[in-house]
Amino acid sequence: MSDEVFVKGLIALGICGCLEHERTTAQPFQVDLVVTMDLDHAAKSDDLHDTVNYALLADAATQLVETGEFYLVEALAGAIGEACLAIDARLEKAKVTVTKLNPPITQRTSGVGCTKTVKRK
Repeated sequence: MSDEVFVKGLIALGICGCLEHERTTAQPFQVDLVVTMDLDHAAKSDDLHDTVNYALLADAATQLVETGEFYLVEALAGAIGEACLAIDARLEKAKVTVTKLNPPITQRTSGVGCTKTVKRK
């Protein structure tokens, strides 16, 4: 299925990293997520019950960033993907990109991170 619902550019503060200051000071993360499901019925019915509510996806991602304490962005992305799939049984997979916006590296960059795809088992 190639139909997708997405949340793009979600910004939240959280604890994620391996360095001492990253374990004590919240830093900004950007989350972009795409979930895959059949949207044919929703396209015809124009009814929210026939799709996934993207506000719920955004809430799940925000909660995990703000309350979780991860060492790796890979673990954070995986947790967000699993939480998204738990929201609606019709979701087939979740592709989550987590970007650390102020990474502790000397080079100038707009961010570092990863993209993790979680598939329903």
